[in-house]
Amino acid sequence: METLVMFLLTGSLIQGVLCSYKINLPNRVEALKGSCVFIPCTFDIGQNLKNDLTDSAKRKWFKGKTLQFDSSSPNNGPLKGEIFGTATQKNCTTCFDNISQSHKGSYYFRLEGSDTLQYSYKEPKHSQVQIVVLESPPKPTLRVFKDQQELMKMMEVIEGSSVNLRCSTKIFCPSRPPSLRWSSSLNENVTEKQYQNQTELISDLNLTVSHRHHRVTFTCTATHQLQQPITTQESWMLLVQYAPRNTSVTINPAGLVLEGRSVTLSCSSNANPAVNYTWYRDTNGLLNPVQTGPNLTINDTDSTHSGQYYCTAENKRGTQNISLLLDVQYSEESIQHGGDSQGTGINLMEQLAELDAQYKRVSLNTEGNFYSVEEQVV
Repeated sequence: METLVMFLLTGSLIQGVLCSYKINLPNRVEALKGSCVFIPCTFDIGQNLKNDLTDSAKRKWFKGKTLQFDSSSPNNGPLKGEIFGTATQKNCTTCFDNISQSHKGSYYFRLEGSDTLQYSYKEPKHSQVQIVVLESPPKPTLRVFKDQQELMKMMEVIEGSSVNLRCSTKIFCPSRPPSLRWSSSLNENVTEKQYQNQTELISDLNLTVSHRHHRVTFTCTATHQLQQPITTQESWMLLVQYAPRNTSVTINPAGLVLEGRSVTLSCSSNANPAVNYTWYRDTNGLLNPVQTGPNLTINDTDSTHSGQYYCTAENKRGTQNISLLLDVQYSEESIQHGGDSQGTGINLMEQLAELDAQYKRVSLNTEGNFYSVEEQVV
């Protein structure tokens, strides 16, 4: 009975000592070929072994049964690099340099102190770290947020919204971190904010979007410092909804509008989403709808078609309006064969010259009524 109790007590003590060995390290780390790899790591031992741990203890890394790195001679093994902190700080964080494909695989940490402190932190009791070697760096990650909500690609934002473009790239080697740079097809100066943690470099670009940003492509370029710098890119095209702008009207054919001819008034506007066009005619101060669509064609014109015409460009973000004065003139035959042809012709030409020198525009006020703005061109 005493033998059984002693056996159980001894087994419990051994289990307690073994359970006090702990290690914290990632299951997997990625390394870039030709760069270094960083492995964050801490370990622990039992309180009963605290006095056996000194800074002279060796901290080693093994791959299978083969020693790969020894803190006492960091530049002599298959893996060369640096182990950080001290053994008494229980630090096993390590950086291995000049990684190649031959270095991929599973590694475990071993601590060698006094005769009583010899321990390998390996499976199945403990985690090991898998080193994966990449031939080339991945593209940076580009994400876009509006009001802290992430947007998917091809989603549109409304003019005046605040948008955050966030670009991030992995830091493979802290001693040689990558760099991030923004550019855009708008060729405007942008202000960015950069910050980083142990594993990632992040660059934020904050914008208040306007119509000028519609279909503008923003590109984030990451440069990784190897023997030859390697750059990768990721892009995002902003899609912006905005009210009609720069609405204009043209006449075809250009020049004088003579009776008996056909004339087409064409309206165009810059907007997103696409606008709907409506034509109105001012009849004794009342605006009467004439036609929808960007073009208004009048065939076989005569003096009754003269007057003020308005084009309204409208989408769900707003409205813009423009006016045009159409003045149908007598044809050349009528001028030549009229009662006072010479005087009438001179008078008409003076009137037409004056009309050609006028530019008329109309916009919609907040009450929804039209008002006109007239400029005299000198």
